[in-house]
Amino acid sequence: MVTKGMRVGKYELGRTLGEGNSAKVKLATDTVSGQSFAVKIIDKSSIKRLNVSFQIKREIRTLKVLKHPNIVRLHEVLASKTKIYMVLECVTGGDLFDRIVSKGKLSETEGRTLFQQLIDGVSYCHNKGVFHRDLKLENVLLDAKGHIKITDFGICALPQHFRVLICQISLTYLRQHYMNLHVQHFLGAL
Repeated sequence: MVTKGMRVGKYELGRTLGEGNSAKVKLATDTVSGQSFAVKIIDKSSIKRLNVSFQIKREIRTLKVLKHPNIVRLHEVLASKTKIYMVLECVTGGDLFDRIVSKGKLSETEGRTLFQQLIDGVSYCHNKGVFHRDLKLENVLLDAKGHIKITDFGICALPQHFRVLICQISLTYLRQHYMNLHVQHFLGAL
């Protein structure tokens, strides 16, 4: 169990910001610089139980590569015998879902600005060969200035996943294509 006031490396953990199936996110303060971070705490036993080890590794690998103003930044990863700690940029403005629910609707100008930031972040990901695959309002955070930060790359797809899929689709198509040619050739001989 991770308690408020506990230290992990140079970070002092504070209140819980959110909780999911295999992780808890806590506010943390760098005791050296005083800077705030969000620490995603993943229980290693949950990783094994839920069989999500590959997902966690993929999310860490992905976030290490992505450096964009509209994507939550990973600062470092720490580990203990029982937990993995992902030290992330602290985004304090809540998520886009809550923003829309609380405001009722966004003005056209605000909507256009947020949408452009979202497009910029997604386009950057695609140019890096990363496909989020879980983009929803709850995974789009807002910083203190109202800028978008895309988060939760746990089920994202990287280029090698698509290469395998494309090869499988191509082989299936080719098998079917050649099978059809053989059937046509056979039927033509009758």
